[in-house]
Amino acid sequence: MYQFDLFLFMKKSTVMLWAIFGALLMGCSDEEIANVETSSRNAIGFNVLSNAAETRASPTTPSNLTSTDFDVFAFTADGTAFMGKVDTDFEHDGVKIVYKDGKWDYDDANDLRYWPSEALDFYAFNPGTVSDDMLTFYMWETSGTVQKISYTCIDEYGAGTHANYDVMYAIAKGQTKATNNGVVKFNFKHILSQVVFKAKTQYANMQVDIRDIKIHNIKFAGVFTLPATADGTGSWSSTDLTFPHAFTVVNNANITVNSNTAATDISTSTPMLNIPQTLTAWTVSAPNKSKLEADNAKQCYLEITCKIRQSGVYLLGSASEYKTIYVPFGDTWGAGKRHIYTLIFGGGYTDQGKAVLNPIQFDAETTGWVEAANSDVNVKP
Repeated sequence: MYQFDLFLFMKKSTVMLWAIFGALLMGCSDEEIANVETSSRNAIGFNVLSNAAETRASPTTPSNLTSTDFDVFAFTADGTAFMGKVDTDFEHDGVKIVYKDGKWDYDDANDLRYWPSEALDFYAFNPGTVSDDMLTFYMWETSGTVQKISYTCIDEYGAGTHANYDVMYAIAKGQTKATNNGVVKFNFKHILSQVVFKAKTQYANMQVDIRDIKIHNIKFAGVFTLPATADGTGSWSSTDLTFPHAFTVVNNANITVNSNTAATDISTSTPMLNIPQTLTAWTVSAPNKSKLEADNAKQCYLEITCKIRQSGVYLLGSASEYKTIYVPFGDTWGAGKRHIYTLIFGGGYTDQGKAVLNPIQFDAETTGWVEAANSDVNVKP
């Protein structure tokens, strides 16, 4: 979770410019001088307070947060767009805020806004910049009444084309220059779920060599509607599956699991980002006995390509060949939650639902994303 504070600031000018400006003020009345100073103090600027949260490949920390940016919208009570515009189609509009010249600032100086006399409702989306290959996968629409984010997950570890985004939003409603001494506070929240796998064996004399792991029949696209208030939770409307598909956990890996006590890491450093949802596990019984029938029923399972040995003897695969087993998998993924699963290897199923040794068991836990120390980036002159 990240906290962004909007501060009032005025940009520095050169010494010569201020000298000229000062000379001009000498001929102005006290009232005129006060108006100039008030205008400068009323400019909406940015100060960023951040903490860390683990993302797909590495933690986002105060040291690398500045590589991201965010889009800001502000609306008056009657729905008039004060920052950004009224967006009724999914696009990439808004006032872009970037880190440059050692501070958070407007990407375009023409977007600079000053505090009006009436209250404003602020909405922000991070990241604000979208790469060309993600333009149709990540979009948002914003008005004074409804704010939504459309997101489609990429099989980033299978296709290897590009990475999923750690998408966040923030809300600050009813803000004025008098609120918090002119500070608008943003508490950013994650909208996706993070999924991590570890593994251990059922018995001490077993060894498992893992090459590939995939998750079948998860929902990978949907629309997130922002909550009505900053402390709300929002809601997902996921796109129904129209064809069987799989998302990759690890691909062409070389992972050895040989302990029944200490879990071996599989994807802690490369967690998956997924649409929050409830997964229905493959029942492995009529009428969904086979993997194909599970696909038709949109039931979830893991596909694991591996070798299994016990006391040096191969139970699955051989020294020169990997075999594939399938394991029913079900749970509920929550937004902003890190779900950690430990596979306890002792078997699985064939694609026809026939048991291979004993079914693999799971140890599962859910945690909030890890936070780190805060760090202020002050942009006031």
